[in-house]
Amino acid sequence: MTQAIDPDLIGIWIVQGQPQTYEVTPDGGYHVADPEEPLSFSEGGAVMTWGSLTFTRTVGTGETPVGGWTEDASGDQWAFAKDGTYTVSARGLSDTGIWDLRDNGASLWTREKRATITSDGAHLEFLTVYGTTSRYGYTVSNGVWRLLDPANWDELARYLSAAKLMELAGQA
Repeated sequence: MTQAIDPDLIGIWIVQGQPQTYEVTPDGGYHVADPEEPLSFSEGGAVMTWGSLTFTRTVGTGETPVGGWTEDASGDQWAFAKDGTYTVSARGLSDTGIWDLRDNGASLWTREKRATITSDGAHLEFLTVYGTTSRYGYTVSNGVWRLLDPANWDELARYLSAAKLMELAGQA
């Protein structure tokens, strides 16, 4: 398998009927996200409330996610870097991802890295963060990415790009 990513796969994708968002980055990172959650700070940035969770700052200052945080209820450790990446450590396991502020800083959106994908033009190979590998057929055209069973080429999933979704909604 060629160690490359099809440039048509790079971007944000939606599977209709699912609340998650899927993002493929130029380095082949495959990220999965739930919808963004409201974000606020108190005590001069020492406390962050993200959705229904409250965090206490361990590293850094100010009303920004950048720095280190402990989620109060679980004890999970979060580190948000200035470059838009994050690491979360929970129960001896670490996950990484990317983050953005939305709604003029009123919402935080994270996308957890689940795999690295490579493509050869007809096949995708997913190397998961847990070390397993899966191989699929695929096509991508006009904002539609079809993930295919490599044995019989049946469609397993259909992803729509954000632009295609807007076009279908009559907003393009």
